[in-house]
Amino acid sequence: MAYRDVAQHFGDLITRKNYSAAWQLLAEEAQTSITPEDIQAAVATMIAYAPGPIQTAQVMEEFIVEDWPGKQRGDLAVVYVALSGESFSEAVTLTLAQYGEETLIRHLEWGRP
Repeated sequence: MAYRDVAQHFGDLITRKNYSAAWQLLAEEAQTSITPEDIQAAVATMIAYAPGPIQTAQVMEEFIVEDWPGKQRGDLAVVYVALSGESFSEAVTLTLAQYGEETLIRHLEWGRP
């Protein structure tokens, strides 16, 4: 799966509150420090100021970065995924990397920069 597709799929899983499936898109190194419950808590904290759930997720093509300081071997891109609800717009920024045949999330950062 292309990194854009992995990022979109992660966002879509967050909108469906399927945190376990979203967690499965993380690289093993990220899974050792983040649980599905951590993902759920991060989302809840991020949108606590606004009523209602996340309704849509969208990869923001204009904010994809393929070359950056600190890029590690195997890294493909940093992808910004907008997460929107009725009265809010938040995001998750994902660093995607190649692990053998798989594209997985190496790092994630919640909230708008």
